[in-house]
Amino acid sequence: MKHSFIIKSTFLIIMALASFNGFSQNSIQADKLTEEWTLLTTQEGVEVYLRQDKCDVGANDLFSYAYIRFVNNNTTEKTIEFNFELNFDNRCVGCGDTRETKKMVAINASTSIDGGCSSKIGELALLINNPYQSDSGVLESINLDVLNIK
Repeated sequence: MKHSFIIKSTFLIIMALASFNGFSQNSIQADKLTEEWTLLTTQEGVEVYLRQDKCDVGANDLFSYAYIRFVNNNTTEKTIEFNFELNFDNRCVGCGDTRETKKMVAINASTSIDGGCSSKIGELALLINNPYQSDSGVLESINLDVLNIK
């Protein structure tokens, strides 16, 4: 009887964890990344969105960026540590040892911050296409590798 209870309990825990993981999306395919904010994941009352845009950086051609938006639905300020992996067809930016690519932002209670062409918060921008860099490859997906909320 006790053995059966342990097996059933373990099964229920595994199913609950699998269900929770199924609702949490931590990556987006390049063809699903649009100019509209797309919810990537929600964790501890913080929503993470991505969108793409082409921006004038003073060169003849426009650069393409993926921008990040954080929405803090909590009643206290949160510090967010994060890292995104950009998977191109011939390389990965931000993969492996992420100490150099980890970023951190603070967000006030019940507010949002987001990146954009005119944003002053560089941590919220991911370069996905430099038209002057021919060997960068084609973006395949963006993966949220690290998300720590304090």
